[in-house]
Amino acid sequence: MSIYKIPDLWQWCERNSFFLFWLLCKYRFRHWNSDRILKYQESRIRNRVRFVIGESEFYRRHYSGYDTSDIWNLPVTNKALMMEHLTLFNTRGLSKEEIMEFCLKAEKSRDFSKRLKQLNVGMSSGTSGNKGVEITSTSEENLLRAAFFARFAFPKKQKINLAFILRVTSPAFTFNRFGHRLTYIGQLDTIENITRKLSDLQPNIISAPPSMLKLLAREAEEGRLRVKPLRLVSYAEVLYPDVRDYLGRIFNCEVHEIYKCSEGAIAITCPCGKLHVNEDIVAIQLLNKDGSPTTPGNPCQRLIITDLHKSTLPIIRYELNDIITLSTEKCPCGSHFRVIEKIQGRADDLFWGLRKTDRSRHFIYQDYISRNIISVSDRIAEFQAIQKDYNNLVLRIKLDSSTEENEKIQIEEELISIIRKVFTDYGCIEPDVAVIYADPLANINSGKLSRVICEIKDI
Repeated sequence: MSIYKIPDLWQWCERNSFFLFWLLCKYRFRHWNSDRILKYQESRIRNRVRFVIGESEFYRRHYSGYDTSDIWNLPVTNKALMMEHLTLFNTRGLSKEEIMEFCLKAEKSRDFSKRLKQLNVGMSSGTSGNKGVEITSTSEENLLRAAFFARFAFPKKQKINLAFILRVTSPAFTFNRFGHRLTYIGQLDTIENITRKLSDLQPNIISAPPSMLKLLAREAEEGRLRVKPLRLVSYAEVLYPDVRDYLGRIFNCEVHEIYKCSEGAIAITCPCGKLHVNEDIVAIQLLNKDGSPTTPGNPCQRLIITDLHKSTLPIIRYELNDIITLSTEKCPCGSHFRVIEKIQGRADDLFWGLRKTDRSRHFIYQDYISRNIISVSDRIAEFQAIQKDYNNLVLRIKLDSSTEENEKIQIEEELISIIRKVFTDYGCIEPDVAVIYADPLANINSGKLSRVICEIKDI
């Protein structure tokens, strides 16, 4: 029997053995071709669909009247549906009220070590600040750990001493065995305490959102942080190329990415520095607006994810708000797992212009806004672009401290001109652009930093 036609007993063994899952994660990444990947995904999705029909009242109703054998075209779910029907969505009999009460208590006490009926339950804000939840069992956490250790490009011949800087923690992010150590550091702590803890820990890997990594780089530049990590790992926010280059230069090490959301561990960087989809953990569909598949090299307009292993809070054909582009080239590492060329941000934060011909709306990708801003001057240390409405944009710009006043005037003029040109290139009416020399603002709900924000409400 082929390895991708795994019987139920073998699947049970795989999901309940850390070592076996770790071993298979390594094998699949290195040796499976596209055909084997697809057959494994289809087998796992069919297994998940059978499971939720029997165990989740929400999915049983959601799939009523549909051909459940047509797994790639089942009706989608999303965060709004999940949160509305949370009691029926989960398979452990938890009510929405007790889940939310538990999460809010943890948020207020900042004690994330407790479990709800042996389950790890946490609140996720998402980049947009829209609250969701993540519920995982101990066995699901073990699978996540096994996949992480199998797939992550750890420094060779080194014991792992990894510092996770997170808004919240969970047992999955705490590990101290066989000389390997994963340590949680609270992102809401003061920068002084974070740098002190890092200096005491002396990690060889630091994982944090890019906005936090950039703060740490500034601390290192000014001599207040003395660590020599062998690798930095970015997550939770879009890692822009200029930030990646800056971090690599200051810390003199490679900068990798983990692309994970509460709905699934989507991708991780390989030893060659390419961000690969975790094809044996999740199945992702990249679609155009009309539902047709998005070809590699082009940004998707819809991203649909299925977690191949979650049972507690099943994620099947769940639509995310992210916009990604797959690479057209195979990775030098040799894996057939697809490579993500670019994570452009969230669909919520597309900019919108009004066409000059008929005033109909037309989207403008975040990447074009970001690239044009950073191309104006090397003096731009940080930026944030906020679209207030169709006719008004605000740019919050932080300049190098040595910037002269006459340079500020020139940079402001060039920023206004280049942003208005982006809209013109799309055939749209030029908006009014205001430039404010100030720090970017973090999302008040999530604490995350978005460089491109759309505040238009009627999209």
